[in-house]
Amino acid sequence: MLDEKNVFLNVEIDTKNDVLKFLAKKAVENGIAKNEEGVFKDLLARETDYSTGIQDGFAIPHAKSSNVIKPSIFYITTKKELKWETLDGSKVRYIFSLMVPEQNENNVHLMMLSKLATCLMEDDFKKEIISSEDKNSLIKYISKKMEEE
Repeated sequence: MLDEKNVFLNVEIDTKNDVLKFLAKKAVENGIAKNEEGVFKDLLARETDYSTGIQDGFAIPHAKSSNVIKPSIFYITTKKELKWETLDGSKVRYIFSLMVPEQNENNVHLMMLSKLATCLMEDDFKKEIISSEDKNSLIKYISKKMEEE
């Protein structure tokens, strides 16, 4: 679900809304979604319900959307810290995004979100992804951790 075309390192982005727009645009470009504006609205709606900022500079914007064609994970690091409502008041630079079709079997989005949240509670996981600058090793590491039981 996480592949090289969905990983973006050191992106020049200024706001949370810009991140959501960037994600929606890339989802359509990469064949994950069919409607950029629809995906953006779905991501924004989730943020309006409650912020997806967690802690230590991380956020997990996500959407279960009729505009999404296949389940996918994105990972973005930004050049500068962004204002984002987080549990610890930190600004955000490390963003995982989960997108799943509205109709998905076995609530795959909840399983993905739970697994990712568990990984992000591990200091070693956070240190590894924050320090990595190689897409391929980053993808292998994240995928391996997401598949562990």
